[in-house]
Amino acid sequence: MTDKTDGFGDLDAFFDAARGGAPEVSDDFMARLTADALAEMPVAGARVVSRPGLFAQLKASLGGWAGFSGLAAACAVGIWVGVNPPATLTDGLGLEDLWGTSASLGEMGVDPLSGFELALLEG
Repeated sequence: MTDKTDGFGDLDAFFDAARGGAPEVSDDFMARLTADALAEMPVAGARVVSRPGLFAQLKASLGGWAGFSGLAAACAVGIWVGVNPPATLTDGLGLEDLWGTSASLGEMGVDPLSGFELALLEG
């Protein structure tokens, strides 16, 4: 513990030699490094290909406007049949208890004259 020598006395000569001079880079290495850097730089005026937006991807996956119109029609018919089912669906199948004869807007929880609309009518 009291010994002040660390046992690395032989390496001090190497460390002194390394501190003495800065390493020199060869001209060949610098030329290759510069050529690689210039090759990786973006070219002026190059166009970047962008991804289509979410709406364009959805349109393509549904088959274009024909797919959209079919989906809208199916949604409209589904709401229509859900609110006011045809008599052939409820008669004879025992679905009167499940669906009833029709559903009104009040039963669906839709208030066509909410407080906001009445406030606008007051003038």
